[in-house]
Amino acid sequence: MTFRILITGLIGFACAMFIAAFGYLNDSPLRLTYLVGNHLPIFVFGLLILIAALINPLLALLHRSIRLRPAELAIIVAMMLVACSIPGSGLMRTFTTALAMPIHHNQTSASWQKNGVLEMVPPRMLPAGGRYDKQVMDGFLSGALSSRDRPLFDTTVVPWKQWAQPLGTWTPLLVLMAVGVICLSLVVHRQWASRERLRYPIADFATSLTAQEPDRIVGPMFRNRLFWIGLAVIFLIHVVNGLATWFPTQGVKIPLQVEMPQIAQKWPALGRAAGAWGLFNPKLYPTVAAFAFFLASDVSFSLGLTQILYVPLMAALIVAGVDTSADYFTGGPTRYQLFGSYLGVALILLYTGRRYYWQTVKQAFTFRRQEGVERYAAWAMRILLLCAAGAVAVMTGWMELDLPFAILVVLLVLMTFLVMARINAETGLFFCQPHWQPVGVLVGLFGWTALGPKALLVAGVICSMLTIDPRECLMPFVVNGLKMCDTSQVRPGRMGWVMAVVFVVGLSLAIPVVLGSNYARGITATDGWATNNVPKFAFDATARQMDKLRVEGELDRSMAMTTWQRIRNASPETSFLLWGGVGLGLVLVFSYLRLRFTWWPIHPVLFLVWGFYPLQNFSSSFLLGWLIKVVVTKLGGGRKYRQLQPLMVGVIAGDLLGGLLWMGVGAGYYAILHKVPQYKYIIFPG
Repeated sequence: MTFRILITGLIGFACAMFIAAFGYLNDSPLRLTYLVGNHLPIFVFGLLILIAALINPLLALLHRSIRLRPAELAIIVAMMLVACSIPGSGLMRTFTTALAMPIHHNQTSASWQKNGVLEMVPPRMLPAGGRYDKQVMDGFLSGALSSRDRPLFDTTVVPWKQWAQPLGTWTPLLVLMAVGVICLSLVVHRQWASRERLRYPIADFATSLTAQEPDRIVGPMFRNRLFWIGLAVIFLIHVVNGLATWFPTQGVKIPLQVEMPQIAQKWPALGRAAGAWGLFNPKLYPTVAAFAFFLASDVSFSLGLTQILYVPLMAALIVAGVDTSADYFTGGPTRYQLFGSYLGVALILLYTGRRYYWQTVKQAFTFRRQEGVERYAAWAMRILLLCAAGAVAVMTGWMELDLPFAILVVLLVLMTFLVMARINAETGLFFCQPHWQPVGVLVGLFGWTALGPKALLVAGVICSMLTIDPRECLMPFVVNGLKMCDTSQVRPGRMGWVMAVVFVVGLSLAIPVVLGSNYARGITATDGWATNNVPKFAFDATARQMDKLRVEGELDRSMAMTTWQRIRNASPETSFLLWGGVGLGLVLVFSYLRLRFTWWPIHPVLFLVWGFYPLQNFSSSFLLGWLIKVVVTKLGGGRKYRQLQPLMVGVIAGDLLGGLLWMGVGAGYYAILHKVPQYKYIIFPG
């Protein structure tokens, strides 16, 4: 190990641990601009811009050999990206509340108490064994245990004894799933990056910033005038709008949103579709439009069409009396369609890479070298299988989930992350939510009676921990980090081990910080999603199921079934088969048409993301980026398109630096005045 590698590792590790420890404090108690927020974390890439544009040139002035090289920057960024999956919506935002708040809500929920749903959770999954413990709950809710004046966090006031058992239950599961996801990323990396040559827009953006020339102090991107024009314009907009947010009675705001209520007035039926507001009030997100400029035209066009197609379609179905209702947690027609589409993409990924993956499996089991398979991929496959088996063992042994259900939950969670990573690598969509849950698939596949209340509850709590809002889940971060490192000639296999260590250490640091913040200040009341919604999902669904089964006279039989009786009595819901089949069919048909006809304009990603919150915000910006690209290529050809690429990189950089600026302002405000800022400036939707 050279001295430079050691220094690079220490810098990356320190930055990653800062994200893991401070990320939750930044987002929840301080309520500043999100440190991460999505798969294009402002802190990571904003910091990369500052290093590449300012710090590296200053180091080069001292001596060119001491500046950070592209490979070293790639390692640092990859380590930080892994840590980004820990503090926010991917995990820590709801980790402690999903375990503690059900105990609190049980005190006021008559249906929970009547059905005894809290008592059905294995005691080791919840603090104090699921019993109401005054020491646990009072401090968690209000910070009453803190003897000081509300510090950001204080680990000495945490009742660790009552939390020891649930932490000992959940931490191994989180580590096993995370290491499994890193291994899955290593397995698919060569297929995606080299054989299919996916675009990886986020990794390419970062790599364009780190490019260097031996005889130049400043990288080529930072010598391009168009880059600085794009950066300056967008950064200035955020300076002006940030001032207007912090000083609402004095500031002038540059509008980025167009309100068109006339559409709703002209066609009121459209307003009945969920998320129609995104069609009526399109908003410009410069980074999204810039990424669309780099994408294949069918991808950006399809993402831009999502709202235009989804809202009229849903409105027409509602007017026609078709049931489109859905529960975020337990499913429904639109959720089943999304699941079917995810399943379709997963099957296509297996089919297109079947030869490589089969060779990898053979090398993993036989330990005989197969042509075209790297050694790290075979080892990743072995460890992935071990981690999956370990996760199933935790769910069946400690969490008392029936074996078939545990296997399905693990497979569905991995499939969710795999497809989300594919969407990110192929389209650059950095804010994505599946809007279906593995527990909802279990409901649709087995039916309420065969699934049973306890399996629904336990699987639901697991989903509340792993997949409830995976906008910051691990795998998209990992695949982008691996792509950056691979481009910079850093071996993916070695980075896999580094990423696993970073996650384990970061998680070990984040848990005491988050609990210390909860008990020092009390949970953040402004985050109703984390404190009220997520902790209730599984328990409300179970109570409703038990009431329904009791009325039908099926409750006792459902609860008394053995594992294999549940499988034999499985009764898939008709809507699950119908709408899941529709989603699967749409993806398979449109994938075939896209491969068969070069002129086919629609990418099947449309059916994975349409109609829900991320694309309600982003669709108009994708459409704008597509339109700009079409106009540029039609009028100026490929040469003009390439000339304008630095302008779009600058636009993205301006967005990120604008967010980094107001994040720093908020942190400085708190550091000086010891007050949480009243206002928060948001760059991307939260």
